[in-house]
Amino acid sequence: MRRFIALFIPALVVSVGCSSGHVNWANEGAPANTGFFTKQFNFESQTRNYSVFVPHVYNPGTRYPVIVFLHGVLESGSDGKKCVTVGIGPAVSERAKDFPFIVVFPQSGSDWKGEEKVRLCLATIDQVLKDYPAGDPDRVILTGLSNGGDGTWSIGAAHPERFAALVPMCGEGKYDDVPKLTKTPVWCFHNSIDPFRSSGNAREMCDRIKAAGGNVKFTQYSTFGHDCWSKAYEEGEIFQWMLSQRRGPKS
Repeated sequence: MRRFIALFIPALVVSVGCSSGHVNWANEGAPANTGFFTKQFNFESQTRNYSVFVPHVYNPGTRYPVIVFLHGVLESGSDGKKCVTVGIGPAVSERAKDFPFIVVFPQSGSDWKGEEKVRLCLATIDQVLKDYPAGDPDRVILTGLSNGGDGTWSIGAAHPERFAALVPMCGEGKYDDVPKLTKTPVWCFHNSIDPFRSSGNAREMCDRIKAAGGNVKFTQYSTFGHDCWSKAYEEGEIFQWMLSQRRGPKS
């Protein structure tokens, strides 16, 4: 039993996703005004912090796709920086020199449930598009992990008019939202044995969206644990897929 616990606890810690990766906050080697920045804006009479990644090749005369990343609950808070340390942030930092996306990192004080969190997510996107008008509102992709994966499903369903594609990772969707998800391309990632979010729910969500005529992909890794995002971002194919997504004409 002791040996089992000794093996299980480290795996559980990793599966939760609390291990952070390197982010080049100093923007070493980046041209001026590009790289990672933590900023503030006024949201419903509150000062809120968030972060943004600006491509090293940023040019106001060029249009750039935008990725919005929703963190997990362990990266919640108010500093605007912790939300960058797990998930897409370290993956972007490794590719910073050539990464072609503006990346938005909203930060919730907890999870992404409730109307206030939805408004916070959308308001952060709007602030970044205001500050960086080269961001293309027709090429905004929403992604997130764990609680952020839940938020990707729910916010994407609530506001399909805002997003070109959705990439939920180890998140849980609601089957009642399926009819709202058929017009937005989805690529869902999950591990086969996830102690916190059911891979069965993820597969069923994708099957139902496909049956309803939606455009959906489902990638399941034969792995124990919660962390499917490290492999998905490391492989990099997801970024090529994101580059090809564009919001369709409004109905």
